[in-house]
Amino acid sequence: MRAVCVFLAIVGGCALVAEAWMGLATGHLDEAGFVLAGPAPLYAAGLIGVVRGPGRRVAFWLLAGGALFAVGDCLAGAVTDLPAVADSSVAWLVLLIAECASNLSVVTGIGLIGLFPTGVPQSRGERAVLRATAVAAVLIPAALMASSQTPPASLYQAAEPGTVSPLFTSALSPAKPALAALQFTFSAWVFLGLVLLYLRYRRSAAADRRRIRWMLVGTGSALLVFVANAVVATFGSGAAATVAVWVLWVLGLLLVFASLAVALSDDGIVGIDRAARRSAIYRMLWLMIAVVYVAAAAALGTLASRYLAVGVAMLLAAGAALAFQPVQRRLERLADRWVFGKRLDGYAVITRFGALLETSPGAADLLPQLADAIRQGLALEWVRVRLGAETATAGLVPGTTAVPAYVAPLVHAGSTLGRIECGPRRDGPLLDEDHRLLAQLAGQAATAVSNLRLTAELTASRARIAHAQDAERQRIQRDLHDGAQQDVVALTAKLALARERLRRGDPRTDEPLAELQRDLGDLLATLREFAHAIHPPVLSDQGLLEAIEAQAARLPLEVVIEADPALRGVRYPAHIETTTWYVVAEALTNAVKHARAERVLVALTQPDGHLAVEVRDDGCGFDPGSVRGLGLAGLTDRISIVRGALRIDSEPGRGTTLHAEIPLSGPGADHG
Repeated sequence: MRAVCVFLAIVGGCALVAEAWMGLATGHLDEAGFVLAGPAPLYAAGLIGVVRGPGRRVAFWLLAGGALFAVGDCLAGAVTDLPAVADSSVAWLVLLIAECASNLSVVTGIGLIGLFPTGVPQSRGERAVLRATAVAAVLIPAALMASSQTPPASLYQAAEPGTVSPLFTSALSPAKPALAALQFTFSAWVFLGLVLLYLRYRRSAAADRRRIRWMLVGTGSALLVFVANAVVATFGSGAAATVAVWVLWVLGLLLVFASLAVALSDDGIVGIDRAARRSAIYRMLWLMIAVVYVAAAAALGTLASRYLAVGVAMLLAAGAALAFQPVQRRLERLADRWVFGKRLDGYAVITRFGALLETSPGAADLLPQLADAIRQGLALEWVRVRLGAETATAGLVPGTTAVPAYVAPLVHAGSTLGRIECGPRRDGPLLDEDHRLLAQLAGQAATAVSNLRLTAELTASRARIAHAQDAERQRIQRDLHDGAQQDVVALTAKLALARERLRRGDPRTDEPLAELQRDLGDLLATLREFAHAIHPPVLSDQGLLEAIEAQAARLPLEVVIEADPALRGVRYPAHIETTTWYVVAEALTNAVKHARAERVLVALTQPDGHLAVEVRDDGCGFDPGSVRGLGLAGLTDRISIVRGALRIDSEPGRGTTLHAEIPLSGPGADHG
């Protein structure tokens, strides 16, 4: 390969120098200028690529194309510009070699485009296409030389008419028109490269697909510009046509080199995955489509002017330009989606995500939908959403270990609820704008998850409250049935006995009446205690501190109450007093029944517009995480109703501390 590259470099360089010298020596400055705009850029780019990156087949195809292009133009120019060559007996051979070289340069274009990015055939089909076109590139000029005694103008437009082919065979003359057409249109065979490139794109990995997309768009646009250039060069005339030919040729070369430079850059697409360059890349695509659009309109106008009046041709070109505008816009959208991948813009992602959050029925359904929406909206390979012990994934087998490219925490009101773990984008790494968008989505998701949790907690709280109310009613019914109701039955029996003794004049009548009076007193005390357990009258009559003292006095253990004397007689809203008393009463009852405490401390304070109460016992303690029941849940529900906070600190063998804070409508709120 190195020897071939050296040979091409030497031959191509000599051909470029010779062609430029002939143009300057014969006064054909346009031919000398075409050296700089035609084969020279291809030759120079290929030579630099081969020198700087040995083994790069793409650079080899560029070098071969530029060298063969230069050889073809040089030899054809020698026949037309140098009489010594044109009048020699080998002029036909020089022309034949020139056309073979030009055709082979087209074959190198097929290899450059169709075998990108490796430059090496990867299938039998690719090898077959290259071999067939290479053979055709040599056979078509030779067959045309054998079918025509004098080279036709369509093949050698400026050839001397006196050049005679010794290969001419009269039996092949009928094939001359077909062979001339094949030779004249052989440059269009380079479109086979696009077909090969598209087929390679279909079976390539994602990393190569990003590069191939650029080549497909860039070289496809360049080839359309070259077609327009050929139409203008063939059918146009005058200075305007000459300028158009030069402009279109330069634009076509720029498109080829731009697509190659972008596709072969180290990061795949010259920083397309960096937010700062996305707008520049899109402008490049837009300009590429605009160039093709203008070139097509110019070619159509030139072609129409050959057969129609100038005014009619201009109107036709203008009408065609207007008619093709929807096609141009469609091409712009397709190019953007193809190059950048199918992805939604930030506003669309947020809108779709908001709609998802509004319609999601619960956290179990929200997490998988959340992961899938983020994955599709940002074109990510995978997304994993963690919320406590729950995990949902999209694009990733559950349980699979994968290192996230970015993690967005789910934070609401300063509390971290979970996180969103994102894999890389399917078309490259995550952009800074993706990070910002994910942060916004995480904020929305955290709010939605928090709301769903609050809704679930509210539903559970309502269920617990309803259950507790039912249990409380059952307890009251049971206590009344087993206690006061049985006492009333016994009193009724004793009263009947006393009445019977009175009717008989029995002197022992006073005994059942006295016993009946004692039992009625006990029943009254029981009913008062029962009513006090439901809602103590002292709480309504005197206040919270007095009600806590009254409750403590009923217990069979030492209860120490610490409270600011200024709080005595202070009245709070009824719901705050009731909730606070219930919390203290429940804590004291638990200390007696479950903690087996000997001493309990109750502290009541009012700091910063809050009513704070703390109940601390020296009992056996417990593990709050392992306790399940309506007691603690009921306390939590009652505190949450008044927008308060409850904290329980306990360990087995260390006693229990219960601390509750309830916000007030104002410091020292007094409703007494």
